[in-house]
Amino acid sequence: MPRRRTPLAWKNLTHDPRRLAVACAGIGFAVLLMFVQVGFENALFVSQVRLINDLEGDIFITSQARFALAAEKRFPRALLYQAEAVEGVAAAAPLYAEWTTSVLKNLSPGKSAKGYRIRTFGYRLDQPVFKSPRVQEQAGRLRSLQTALIDARSKAPNFDFPVGDPERLRAAPAELAGQRVSLVGAFKLGADFVHDGNLVMSAASLARYFPYRNRRGDPLAAVDIGVVRIAPGERPADVRDRIAAKLGGNVWVHTRRDLRRREMRFWRQSTPIGVVFWAGKVIGFVVGVVICYQVIFSGISDHMPEFATLKAMGYNNAYFTRLIVTEALWLSAMGFVPGALVSWALYAWLGGQTGLQMDMTPDVLLLVLGSTIAMCVVSGLLAVRKLLTADPASLF
Repeated sequence: MPRRRTPLAWKNLTHDPRRLAVACAGIGFAVLLMFVQVGFENALFVSQVRLINDLEGDIFITSQARFALAAEKRFPRALLYQAEAVEGVAAAAPLYAEWTTSVLKNLSPGKSAKGYRIRTFGYRLDQPVFKSPRVQEQAGRLRSLQTALIDARSKAPNFDFPVGDPERLRAAPAELAGQRVSLVGAFKLGADFVHDGNLVMSAASLARYFPYRNRRGDPLAAVDIGVVRIAPGERPADVRDRIAAKLGGNVWVHTRRDLRRREMRFWRQSTPIGVVFWAGKVIGFVVGVVICYQVIFSGISDHMPEFATLKAMGYNNAYFTRLIVTEALWLSAMGFVPGALVSWALYAWLGGQTGLQMDMTPDVLLLVLGSTIAMCVVSGLLAVRKLLTADPASLF
C-alpha cells in the first residue's frame, strides 16, 4: 500500500480552533484594509473619468489651460465651428458646465438649508452629447427654462430628493445658484471626489443660472468641452490630428482614450490623493505581514519540541520551509474569504452613502488575493528563520 503522508501543516493550524479563528480574523482585517484602499482608489479614478465614458463622442476638445476636467478653463465656441468643418468630422457639439460655483439646495420642510456642490451640465437639445438613454428620453422635458434632470447617484444623505418617484420629484422645491429649479426627471452618472452629484439641463437654462460664465458677454460663447463625432470609416487618431492642425495651439484635442489617460495621470501624479492611497495599501500590507508573522511564529514556538524531534530524525530545512509556507498559504485562503465578504458588503454600503462607484471587480479580487498570498508567505519565511538556524539538541 502507498504510504499516506500526514497533512502536518493543516493539523498544526486546526488543532486549536480558537487560535485559528483569531488568526483568520487578524488576516481578514488586513485584507479588509487593502480592499478599502484599492476600492477607494479605483472609485477615485473611475468617478473622474465616468463623464468621459458617458459622452457621445469620439474626439474631445478642451482649453489648453484645462489641466483637469474640474478646472473651469474654457475655449471660444468659434473654434468648435472650425473643427466641424474638418474632413472626417460628422458633428461637433458644445458641452457647457459649471464645476465649482454650482450649489443645489433642497427646500423641502425639514431638510437642511445648507447647499451642496453639484456639477451642472448644459447642452443644446438639438445636439445630444450624452450616451445615457435616460437623458435622451427626457430631453423634451428640458425645453422649459429652469428645468433639470438630477443624478440619481448623487450623495443621497446630502440632497435626499425622491428620485424614484417622478411626481414627488417634480413637486420637490429646489434652488440652484439662488434661483428656483424644477427637477423634472432623473438619470444615472455618479458623484466624484469633488462634486456631490450632477444636474443636466438645456444650454439656455444654464446660461440663465450662470450668466457670468463669459466676461465678454454671451455665457454660451465659452465652451467647456467640445464633443466631436467622426464620420463612419474614419480613424479617431487621424481626425484628431487634422483638428489639431486646423485649430493650432489654442486647444487640446484628445481621443477618448487619450483624455482618460490624461485625467487619471493628473489625479495619480499631480495630487496628494494618489500618494495617500498608495501609502494606505502599503500600510495594509505591512499590518498583514505583522499579524501573520505573529500567528505563525507563535505556532512554531509552541511546537518546538516536536520540530526538534523531526530535526533529530533527519528532516532537513527544505521540509520545514515547505511546511511553514504551506501553513501560510492555508492562512491566506482562510483569512481572504471572510475579509472579501465583509469588504463586498462594505463596498455596497459606501457606494450607497457616497455615490461613488465601488465595484468588487475580478481585477480587484485578484490584486488583493495576490497581495494576501504574498503577505502570508513573506511572514512565514520570516517566522521560520529561528527554526532553521536552531540546533536540534537545543530545542528540547
